[in-house]
Amino acid sequence: MTIKLASFQPDQQQEIRAAIEADGACIVENVLSTDQCDQLIADFMPHLEALPWGIDELGYQNDFYGSQTKRLHGLFSKSKRMEQVLTHPEITAIARDLLQANKKARDIRLSNTELMVLSQHQSVQEFHTDGGSWYRAQEMEKKLGEEILVSANIALTEFTATNGATRVVPGSHLWPADRQPTESEIGYAVMPKGAALLYSGNVIHSGGANTDAMMRIGLYLGYIVSWLRPIENQMVTNEPVDILSLGDSARQLLDVVEGGFTVIA
Repeated sequence: MTIKLASFQPDQQQEIRAAIEADGACIVENVLSTDQCDQLIADFMPHLEALPWGIDELGYQNDFYGSQTKRLHGLFSKSKRMEQVLTHPEITAIARDLLQANKKARDIRLSNTELMVLSQHQSVQEFHTDGGSWYRAQEMEKKLGEEILVSANIALTEFTATNGATRVVPGSHLWPADRQPTESEIGYAVMPKGAALLYSGNVIHSGGANTDAMMRIGLYLGYIVSWLRPIENQMVTNEPVDILSLGDSARQLLDVVEGGFTVIA
């Protein structure tokens, strides 16, 4: 029996938070409209077409990234529409609610964005946690029952059981580090275009296998507590002029503030 992840609408903030706290993940529908998804894909497509399969735009190429995948970074220079996604009111509200609880962080920041495309014949990715990028901080905060990262994977195309829907292990954000999931504990983020998988940085997950002719295109955003170092340096992966031209809310999330100095992280 396949585990089904709980699904909500963007305005069900309390229910979304409760699901992430209990299960480590949930699906939020109607985060973006179909038109928004299509417009983003159109913006990214010239860059995708120029990239060979099996290559991350920054040069990473290994089994973890996959042989039938394409990954883009520096997305704010590739689409002006990314600002609206970054500052999405319901997603950022959930991230702030989870990451600033108990005053453990002054603010939230964007760690990175990534456009992830899975093509036919891409096999399953190995299980991992996104918070493992800061494994020492993750270990320390997890002992306190705290989160350091909230991830959003937005479906720009439909995520299906055959095109690589993300595999998620509900409840694994509370597991000890050495526990491995069994097949019966794995759920799949099957969701419509425009929905988002919101999940804890401690939850075990991976890209699914694509056995379908349809590409799976997901847009990832990771929100972290403000005292962590982001994975992506947006002023390097993007054109600096594009970052500096963003609105105040977006630049605050990218830690590009007037004066260039933050006194309390």
